[in-house]
Amino acid sequence: MIISLSTGAPQYFMLYSQGRELAKYFLEHFENEKLASYYASTMEEFVLVNDSVSELTGYTVHRLTIPSNTKQEILLFSGYSSPRSHVYEFCDSILTTAKEKWGVKQVISIGARWSEEPTQPVIEESKVYGFVGSSEDTYLLRKAGVVEHPSEIAPYFANIVVAMAPLYGMSSLKLSVDHGEVRPHPKQLKALIQALGRLYNFEVDLKNLDEEAEKLKVDVELILKNLRKDGKQDEGQNQMFM
Repeated sequence: MIISLSTGAPQYFMLYSQGRELAKYFLEHFENEKLASYYASTMEEFVLVNDSVSELTGYTVHRLTIPSNTKQEILLFSGYSSPRSHVYEFCDSILTTAKEKWGVKQVISIGARWSEEPTQPVIEESKVYGFVGSSEDTYLLRKAGVVEHPSEIAPYFANIVVAMAPLYGMSSLKLSVDHGEVRPHPKQLKALIQALGRLYNFEVDLKNLDEEAEKLKVDVELILKNLRKDGKQDEGQNQMFM
């Protein structure tokens, strides 16, 4: 099961939404079947309103159908935001249900690192880091072809669930990227999907993400150019009044 959630905190929304964006990409580009909805007191307290109709922003479990992978069932656990309280209880509920109801044997959690300095808004390539829930799972790092995660504190749900999974008889892996690339994080999504592809033996055409990355680069460079221009104008005006 892939667990792909991101923080709902507004101040972190732009830089830490890789999990949310990955889940959105999978659900938009692959056939899927909704298996369950999940609600808990750990969620953000709001509803979405569309055409005057309210909708609870809960978690969902989907079965993904990826054309090049027909031998292995992949479940996706996603939602608007990761839990912000009672994290250990939430992990217990999710892992127990996944094991007993769907027979899940492996958990892959997606997210950004929290402990490093942010990267530039536009990056040339994205490095994927990984850590596992127990020493018996280190083979997953080699299979995914990712860099070993640096020694550092890894807080919050996306990391806690990886450490707890072995207690439920599941292998587990966290796939992380450095935060900094602005959403929708096209290069980081590409790197994460490629790592998942190596784990689950599938290949997908990611040309659309390459195109999105080029568009993002042009947009960011234009914004930076305008900011530099405005800065010089302000400097000139200040000199006139000196």
